[in-house]
Amino acid sequence: MSGTGSGKIEIAEQSGARDYEGYGALRKIVVSALSLSLFLYPFVTGMLSHPPALVFRPTYLALMLILCALVLPPKICARNTPGAYLLDGILVLGAAAAIWIAFVWLDFVLVFTLTLPQKLLCILLLLGAMELTRRTPVKPLNYIAIGAIAYALFGYMLPALFGHAGLSVDRLLWSQIFTTDGLFGTPLAIGATYIGLFAFFAAFLEASGGGQKFMSFTMALAGRFSGGPAKVAILASALMGMMSGSAVTNIVTTGVITIPMMKRVGYRPEVAAGVESTASLGSQITPPILGATAFLMSEITGVPLIQIMGLALIPCLLFYLCIFMQVHLASVKLGMKGMDPREIPDLRRSSIEVVPFILPLVVLVYLLWRRYSPDYAISSSIIAFFAVCMLQRQTRQALIGNFMNGIRQGARTCIPLVGSLAIAGVIIGVLTMTGLGDRLSYLIEIVSGGNIHIMILVTALTCMFLGMGMVTIGAYVLVAVTTAPLMVDLGIPLVVAHLFIFYFAVMSAISPPVMVGVFAAASIADSDPIKTALHSLRFSIVGFLVPFIFIYEPRILMLGGFTPMGAFLLFTTVIGIIALSMGFERYSLFNRLPHWKAALFVAVAVIVMMPMPILSIAGTAIFALLMLMEMLHRRLARSSAA
Repeated sequence: MSGTGSGKIEIAEQSGARDYEGYGALRKIVVSALSLSLFLYPFVTGMLSHPPALVFRPTYLALMLILCALVLPPKICARNTPGAYLLDGILVLGAAAAIWIAFVWLDFVLVFTLTLPQKLLCILLLLGAMELTRRTPVKPLNYIAIGAIAYALFGYMLPALFGHAGLSVDRLLWSQIFTTDGLFGTPLAIGATYIGLFAFFAAFLEASGGGQKFMSFTMALAGRFSGGPAKVAILASALMGMMSGSAVTNIVTTGVITIPMMKRVGYRPEVAAGVESTASLGSQITPPILGATAFLMSEITGVPLIQIMGLALIPCLLFYLCIFMQVHLASVKLGMKGMDPREIPDLRRSSIEVVPFILPLVVLVYLLWRRYSPDYAISSSIIAFFAVCMLQRQTRQALIGNFMNGIRQGARTCIPLVGSLAIAGVIIGVLTMTGLGDRLSYLIEIVSGGNIHIMILVTALTCMFLGMGMVTIGAYVLVAVTTAPLMVDLGIPLVVAHLFIFYFAVMSAISPPVMVGVFAAASIADSDPIKTALHSLRFSIVGFLVPFIFIYEPRILMLGGFTPMGAFLLFTTVIGIIALSMGFERYSLFNRLPHWKAALFVAVAVIVMMPMPILSIAGTAIFALLMLMEMLHRRLARSSAA
């Protein structure tokens, strides 16, 4: 769920999470109980009703802080040392402070001054949230939060344009802790409800064998065709993305199978890793989960979640079309074979076995379409999943074990997600209290000069920069609160502006120099990370182009319904993707292409995908002419050979 994703394996590998097998019996019980509480608390309240915000959110965060102390090591100190005990103590004391907030918050509704002990408790709570985030891959958010707090306290010393009137320690702590505009703001609320439940939902599916069933289904579907393993990787990542929404989780679950298979049929290691990292990146833009960012986007924009899922469908299909076309052309050009028939599962059987893992997603989409709340919809989907599991003997016999594995995996997944959202709330609270958000928007407006083209480019670069080393949802929320309003003022529809920001936050996962997803795939393929990154960027080029297409022509998203112009834009974009793939692979379905002709296909693709009808029509006509010439060239070559 990250520019990097935030799945269970990512946390285990990147954060050094302690293995449950190494725990003593008591610690295992405590960790399991805390993990179960993190699931049942929002699950039950989602089905019934939530307690007051400043009761539910602090108690949820307290559970998360204690679990973090047990599951994630301090990293900067060896275990069982005074430093490790001190850092664990910060988490525990922060949890105690959060429980205190849940009991006394009503006493501070109109009280803006705090005593020294109260200030210390508030500071401990903030330090506990930062320590939680520091132990995960999203720790760069802490640096931004520290800068924001320093600005809140000392920003009055800065010049007028950058400064503010001043903020006392009491006022800062009160706004961060005793209101819903800081640590316990909207981001944490969404993380503690929708996103947390989705993390458990994905963990239940995975723990019950969902990933294996999806893999078997895609192998049966695409394994027999030319370059089958690469096509299996694409389809498996798309299906896994429907339930996980995490790029790195996809890579380490599907990649360990598909990358060796791709290498066996003739793909170079860096190409195999590039295909897998790019296909897994698409998991974050695959409905219905969208890397869990869709929930936050719905909350900020006020657009129903089901509508956001629908708008994200076309860019997702275009993204995977680009990868699939390049893989197909390369496979045909190099004469690659499919998988060994002995490795291909039976299609009928694998189709039946994958149904129980698809039905809960159907329930989810249906309930959202019927305008039920997201937390009720996801809670009902979890119930539907376990109901379906009871119908099969294999899943029924392992239900309890799979449930507890899912509970522990889901809790681990929640730690970086909730940590990043809590710290994002701190940053947004400072932006609101000091007016810095408005100043940043004003500065961006000055830099762009009110020019929509420069504004869009600045927004894309900002998303890419913030997304490096940060989960997607953190990068998205920080950019959304500053630049999205400016884009709307320039005439871009609200939801389209947010989708644009979201897509570039996602693409940062394979962008140098951090490119966590690329490193994960390269480690499996034993390939050079730089070469892998170049191939990943080539396969994912549409992920960088399509956002510019729909930001200039939102009708391609079918915003407001199907229109002839929207269909025309979609058709020309598909033609452009095909031409682009042919140029990159230097193969036209009929013949190998020389460099100059490959460059011509790329140029035609750019012309076709320009959001201008005249250019699109002209580019389509040129593409048709080029393809006709390629067909004639092939016929002449065959005649000469005969």
